[in-house]
Amino acid sequence: MVIKTENINTFTLNTIDPDHIGLVVFDLKDDYSCLQHLHLTNRRSFYTVIYLISGTIQLSIDGYLSKLECQQVISFGPGTQLQFPIEKEQKEGWIVLFEKPFVTARYNDHVLHHFNFLKKQKAEPQHVPFSEGLGLSMILETMQREYAYKHPDAKDILRSYLHIFLGTLGRSIFPEAIVGVKNEKEEKVLSFERLISEQYAKERLPSFYADRLFITTNYLNRLCQERRGKSAGQLIRQYVLLEAENLLIHSCKNISEISFELGFENVSYFITFFKKKFGVSPDGFRKNNSKI
Repeated sequence: MVIKTENINTFTLNTIDPDHIGLVVFDLKDDYSCLQHLHLTNRRSFYTVIYLISGTIQLSIDGYLSKLECQQVISFGPGTQLQFPIEKEQKEGWIVLFEKPFVTARYNDHVLHHFNFLKKQKAEPQHVPFSEGLGLSMILETMQREYAYKHPDAKDILRSYLHIFLGTLGRSIFPEAIVGVKNEKEEKVLSFERLISEQYAKERLPSFYADRLFITTNYLNRLCQERRGKSAGQLIRQYVLLEAENLLIHSCKNISEISFELGFENVSYFITFFKKKFGVSPDGFRKNNSKI
């Protein structure tokens, strides 16, 4: 069942643990408090990795239903809307939450883009082979102990373990999502996607983003086609439509309010824009998804 709110809240790590150091590690076998915070509809300001060893978790990620099962891992970046019901079923596994500055305090700003699996738009669970699961569990057990110990040197040690953990995931579980550190084209597209997330409600023209990236609009389109299989304009519209879906499913705002929030000049244009993609009006889409 979808939980509707007037506004979709943004959760920070302060909500999870006021004493966090930029990273939080939970052992699901011993501590369910993290799930109690994360189950409500929210956008997060941090990265999330869930590795489930036993049990199942029903997830709604940006309005798309998914099911995390035993020996599976799933990850997603900031801004993703996450919702799942609290279940009494015993679970074993780990949840790792971390903020970008926690990583970039040691490594450069591009290091997280190397682990592209953290930001896939539609995150899907991936199977963890038994042999790899043993190694991941050892890393996570060490991280959880270090996190709970709260030693003054914990930040530096945990940064190193987090980098090893993400590297292991990228190499063994998400090899197709690894991005070369020196891949300038991919970094340029990632910068474009970050700008979209910040400016989509005000700026819809690819030329605006091309200017901000110090490249031509034609070159931006070529990069997007090469790296994402879509034009720059299509990626912008895709982001706007995803935000529209999230607001229609998870918020109590009316169509006019949503249209204004997304930067449309009038409601009729928003309805036409939405219906062209989904074949149904925003109101019809909301009704069709009200029982999810």
